[in-house]
Amino acid sequence: MEDREIFIRHFTGTLSSGEENELWQWLEADSRHREEYLEWRKIWDMYLLHAPAGEPPVSFGRIIERSRRREMHAAKTSVRRAALHGAGWAAAVLLAVFTLTWYLHSSRGQALAWHTIEVPSGQRVKLLLADGSAVWLNAQTRLTYPALFGKSDRRVILDGEGLFEVAPDARRPFTVQTGQYDVTALGTTFDVYAYNSSNTFETILVDGAVEIAPHDTAARYRMEPGQRLFLDGASQKMRAVPVNTDDYTSWINGVYCFSNITFAEMARRLEHYYRTEIIIGDSSVMNYHCTGKFRQNESITDIMDVVKSDMPFDYAYDRDLNILTIRGRVRGKNH
Repeated sequence: MEDREIFIRHFTGTLSSGEENELWQWLEADSRHREEYLEWRKIWDMYLLHAPAGEPPVSFGRIIERSRRREMHAAKTSVRRAALHGAGWAAAVLLAVFTLTWYLHSSRGQALAWHTIEVPSGQRVKLLLADGSAVWLNAQTRLTYPALFGKSDRRVILDGEGLFEVAPDARRPFTVQTGQYDVTALGTTFDVYAYNSSNTFETILVDGAVEIAPHDTAARYRMEPGQRLFLDGASQKMRAVPVNTDDYTSWINGVYCFSNITFAEMARRLEHYYRTEIIIGDSSVMNYHCTGKFRQNESITDIMDVVKSDMPFDYAYDRDLNILTIRGRVRGKNH
């Protein structure tokens, strides 16, 4: 294939059906074609992570040039980066880590690449998938997705939290697979919160329609816009409640919004976002309700300092072990 600009149009979801078929035929013709495609896909993904917000589509040549400049800059600053740590390190290095694995695509019988992107603490990432769907990934999230979607469906694997703005395609449902549930849509916007490290799951439907299917039963749940469907920890049953969706999606703008949630639930979310173990030694504070907004670049101790001003607890934070312990406030202590 002589015109590599077709890759850009493929990555941005602007290929015609005829051009998409032409690309498929080219990929299937030779394993070297697939290897070349994967190299350009990695370059494109890295470009997306570092492109300024709102930057218009660029030419293939410009992406290559930017990639080269970034490599040169990385070589010059590698020694300085080694001295960075904590939040400074997270800001200085790449926003995410990519790995590649091979997967046998059932509909075509060809080995196709899947990408895995991992988002560190205190960061968020926006990606554009091959079909034109946009995905925002929250801190401590892993997303695995194919370089090319098949002809019958679109499927990604999520461990963490992601906001999906799905490109309409009635012929190919879009499914987000998590540890316990699959969330399927045709074209809509929804948030999925499902970290494999805990028994939690919720979906926030902004618009459109989705269907949630548990892995272990034949049950199906359909949602309406403005609803939150979640696994109730006490009853272990699914519940649907109306919510202000902005409160649950503000993280894509760098804001964590907690609206009348228990301290125990807020602590659970902060554990995921900051990869910090929170030990609540005073059970009396677990059911206190919390409301507040925090910038994503604030540390977990910044947040706790604000919360404890309205609640009867103190805390200790072990930075080496990354453990935060909540304890009852000593009577008579001034704050």
